[in-house]
Amino acid sequence: MERGCFGCHTLSSKRVGPPYRDIAAKYNREPMAVSTLAAKIKNGGSGVWGSAVMPANPISDEEAEILARWIQSL
Repeated sequence: MERGCFGCHTLSSKRVGPPYRDIAAKYNREPMAVSTLAAKIKNGGSGVWGSAVMPANPISDEEAEILARWIQSL
C-alpha cells in the first residue's frame, strides 16, 4: 500500500494498529462494513482497538472504499 498503512498495520500480527485480518473478522457480519471501514480509513478514529489513534488519511472516498473492500476480502 502506497499510503504507508503497513507502517502501523500488518496482515496478521499487531503492530501499532490491529492486523488487517482481525479488522476483517470484526466487521465481517456488519452490513455496512465497507462504508464503515472506508469512513474510518479516511477520517481516522480511536477507541475501537485500544488507545492508539489512527490519523485521518487525505484520500478520496473512492480510494477509501477500495482499501475497505481489500480489507474485507481477507
